[in-house]
Amino acid sequence: MKEQTAPLIFTNSRDDTKLVIDGGRPLHGSVDVSGSKNAAMGAMAAALLVAEDCYLENVPAIGDVGHMAEVLRSLGAVVEATSEHGLRINAAELTSASPPTELVGNLRASFLVIGALLARLGQAACSPPGGDVIGQRPIDVHLAGFAALGGRVSREGEKYVVESDGLRGARLFADYPSVLGTQNLMLAAATARGTTTIVNAAAEPEVQGLAAMLNSMGARITGVGTHTVTVEGVEALHGTTHRIIPDRLEAGTFAIAAAITNGRVEIQSVEPDHLVSLIAKM
Repeated sequence: MKEQTAPLIFTNSRDDTKLVIDGGRPLHGSVDVSGSKNAAMGAMAAALLVAEDCYLENVPAIGDVGHMAEVLRSLGAVVEATSEHGLRINAAELTSASPPTELVGNLRASFLVIGALLARLGQAACSPPGGDVIGQRPIDVHLAGFAALGGRVSREGEKYVVESDGLRGARLFADYPSVLGTQNLMLAAATARGTTTIVNAAAEPEVQGLAAMLNSMGARITGVGTHTVTVEGVEALHGTTHRIIPDRLEAGTFAIAAAITNGRVEIQSVEPDHLVSLIAKM
């Protein structure tokens, strides 16, 4: 298949666009919810675990997806659009285990490549993640987990370096239920020797979505949706086709907007179970 250029919408442009909203009107109609950005980030990182094609469907057409694609390409992976909301990722010929700092600094989720690269290549180096500034999100959960699995963690200049002669399963106790931390540790543990238990794991749908993709690739992950996740390491994984879950944050935004304007909006392509807490509050 000839490599395609991703649609323009899969870009990482960050401009100063501002929206002016003339309110005071009830909202009516129907809207389709996009795929979850946070789930897509984990799925794209998971594709680095194998040397086969991984096809992602329902990928949100947003800049961060384009930025993550650039991160993967910097490692030697092929990332191409198969449709407006579809991607093919092939990491058969990785050429680097260290994405450029200028790419990583703009996207927090780019730190997920460490878990995948550590499992695949036995080494990874990455600058501290950047992205939207909403409070502090320390990466201690990630690094402590890698060390517990047998990784050697060090700091070389601006990058964290993690190396291993072979990861081994362990019982991990997270200081707090970090979504990215839980995802990163699942990526690293998927092919580790033995069983890994993540205690105080994040239970969010995005974690469940990544586990579903990994299991479809041959992993053995149970307990997702609870705060104790178990990963039984397997010898090898394979390519897959995976559909990104709907974006619960986007769905919730539409629901709240309809409610506060006294409108009536039909929200389609949504997973109601992911909105239980919001619906209860409303």
